[in-house]
Amino acid sequence: MAYICWYAKGEGIIAIFLSSMIMGVLLAQAFNLNIEQGFYVYHFLEVLTWIIGVILLRRKPKEYAVAIGLSIVIAFVYQLVLPYWG
Repeated sequence: MAYICWYAKGEGIIAIFLSSMIMGVLLAQAFNLNIEQGFYVYHFLEVLTWIIGVILLRRKPKEYAVAIGLSIVIAFVYQLVLPYWG
């Protein structure tokens, strides 16, 4: 896991995808993004972990925008596939 997190800070498409996967899972664990049930925060410490992850995985502005957008999509898919996980 440490190698994957280290590689996510690198450059290239794979690194952007890995960092968006990490941010997406953290986002899905911190917030409920389901439209049917509404939007709410699960736990403050998970939100804090997501914020720290977003700060640590920052990159160039265009790559960062792609990673954030992809992480939102990943978070939605994560909550659809595993709605009661975590």
